[in-house]
Amino acid sequence: MNKIRKRVQDIVKEYGSAEPDEICEKMGIMILSRDLPESVNGFAMQCRGRWFIVLNSMLDHDRKRFTAAHELGHIIMHGCTNSLSLSLNTYFCMSKYEREADMFAAWLLLTAEEYDRCCDECGTITVQQALRIAHIPEDKADELFF
Repeated sequence: MNKIRKRVQDIVKEYGSAEPDEICEKMGIMILSRDLPESVNGFAMQCRGRWFIVLNSMLDHDRKRFTAAHELGHIIMHGCTNSLSLSLNTYFCMSKYEREADMFAAWLLLTAEEYDRCCDECGTITVQQALRIAHIPEDKADELFF
């Protein structure tokens, strides 16, 4: 099994939810909504030992949910990695971290139960159906599933 999917399953089991806001609340991660530049969906930061996820207030509900799950993925999968410092001061490939956070968000939002239920009803599901079920932005389809 994929390590990211396994980590998501462990998190869902531990916290009893697949909703990013509920997991964050139980983990003590504060989610804030702020006016950000249009090009920024959100970011995670740690201040005085506490994690914060800041979401762009202009995003619709589904995009905020995906962005919160993505940033939660960074916190869980990458911990104290300072991506801004890495991208400015090294040649490290940040796209690996971004892809992992996107995969974390996708597996979190598309729970196994939803996937199995949909497959039972119609035998198979398309990528577009999976995206709709999980409310994952369609522009993420190529990088998440191909």
